[in-house]
Amino acid sequence: MEHYRSTKAVIHLGAIRRNTEKLIAAYPGYKYYTAVVKADCYGYRGFEVVDAMLEGGCNTLAASLLEEGLALREHYRLPILLFTPAGEEDLQVMAQHDLIATVATQEQAEIAAKISGLKVMIRANGGSDIFGGPTCKEEFHALWNTLKNGVCELFGVYLHSYNAEDEADTLAEYATFEAMTEGLDLESLPMISISNSLTLPRHGKKPYANGCRLGNIIYRIESEDEQLEHTFRLTTQVLNTFTLKAGKSVAYSHAYTAKEDCRIATVPIGFGDGFAKMNIGRDVFIGGKRFPIVAITMDISHILVDDSVKAGDEVLLIKDNHHLDEIAAHIHGATEEAICALNKRVRREYIQD
Repeated sequence: MEHYRSTKAVIHLGAIRRNTEKLIAAYPGYKYYTAVVKADCYGYRGFEVVDAMLEGGCNTLAASLLEEGLALREHYRLPILLFTPAGEEDLQVMAQHDLIATVATQEQAEIAAKISGLKVMIRANGGSDIFGGPTCKEEFHALWNTLKNGVCELFGVYLHSYNAEDEADTLAEYATFEAMTEGLDLESLPMISISNSLTLPRHGKKPYANGCRLGNIIYRIESEDEQLEHTFRLTTQVLNTFTLKAGKSVAYSHAYTAKEDCRIATVPIGFGDGFAKMNIGRDVFIGGKRFPIVAITMDISHILVDDSVKAGDEVLLIKDNHHLDEIAAHIHGATEEAICALNKRVRREYIQD
């Protein structure tokens, strides 16, 4: 398909590959390095992104939805874990396509245990897990035994941490996991995965763990590691500029009214692209200078600029991964949210740098 609009997301595949290599070198000793590629690789999209992670050394994949798992299975023959628990019909499909299902509760375990050929990982609840699940030894052992005594294959156990920046919270999650699994033969299972992108740099490898999950850290999202490279930018060009007189307004419902004569630049992106109105008020970069977004329509956004900005100038709507942190604070959202929100109208350009 030929593209005419200047708006595009630029994905640096070489940086993703090198980041993966650096992370595996920095955190050695695991058998399984799982690349988390849910939500179309955090909005980066494309099997090119998955390939870069595998070239960097990852040897397993994780997604959330069955649809994501099936799409991955068409291209890759390695283990694929799906994070979201599913009902019996979906579990049957997972068994047919050798996808690893998540089980978080006793009820889910009783269903999964009856499905021959299904591989299962228990999602352990350290105390705040979104799917609930047991937090005491007796209930966890009952869940374990249900799966062990069933016709499915218990492939492993994983723990997800929810407040990794707080050491006390994470240590409490680890303590809960260790108390729940006391007396169980974890070494009998192929994979025990404890660390994720946020806990991996903050806490040492657990002796019983042989797997870790590399999610947003591969993309250098929510990471202060200066050894990792920026992997994403969202760019477009100025369509035109015009003078907005004091007291005059631009866009629907007088979205922005000038307090004094000013210059406005129009750029071709809007909420129809997943560039939400909550971006109003934050900065973009043009010619190395910051300028605020003052209005967003379905297809066009308006930037308050100065006389240096001209038609055709590049506009960095998302400059780099540090800019993502700033955007997240502005929209009161997750750091990866601004990228995940971009839909298929925004083309992705993959750079092998």
